[in-house]
Amino acid sequence: MRRQKAEGRITAKEVKMMRRFEDEKSKKNLSSQLPSFPTSQLSGFTLIEVIVAMAILGISLVLIMQLFAGGLRAARTSCDYSRAVIHAREKMAEKTEAPVQDSGVFDDGFKWETEIESYRELKDDAYKLIKIKVRIMWPDVMKNSKTLELVGLKAVGTQDEEEL
Repeated sequence: MRRQKAEGRITAKEVKMMRRFEDEKSKKNLSSQLPSFPTSQLSGFTLIEVIVAMAILGISLVLIMQLFAGGLRAARTSCDYSRAVIHAREKMAEKTEAPVQDSGVFDDGFKWETEIESYRELKDDAYKLIKIKVRIMWPDVMKNSKTLELVGLKAVGTQDEEEL
C-alpha cells in the first residue's frame, strides 16, 4: 500500500524539476523565434548611419536659414515700398497746391523729384490740365536703385499756367 501511494504521489522536488524543465522549454521556443545576432551588432548605430543623419540635418538647417533670410528680405522690401508711397503722397499733396518742378532728399535717405508739364487743354479755354509726376528713389538691401513714380492731373486756370 505504501508503494501505491508513493507511486501515485509527486514530490515537491519533482514539481520543481518539472517547472524548471517547462521554463527552459518555453525560453528555447522564444529564442528560436527571434533572429540571432551577435551581441556586438545590437549595441548602437553604425558610423554610416550617423554620417547620413548628420548630413540630412545639416541640409535641412541650411534650407530653413535660407527661408528665414528670404522672408526678412521680403519684409524689408515691403517696408521700403510702403515708405516710398507715403512720401510720394505727401509730395503729391504739396505739389498739387503749388505745382513747381523741384527735387530733394527726405530725412530717411529717400530722394524725390517732381516734374510738371502741360497735359492738354480742356474745351473751356479758361482751364488747362497739367501733369504732376512725383518720383521717389532709394537704394534697396542689395544696393540697387529702386524707383516709385506717382502721376496726377490738376486743372489750373490759364492765368495760373502762365505763372508756372
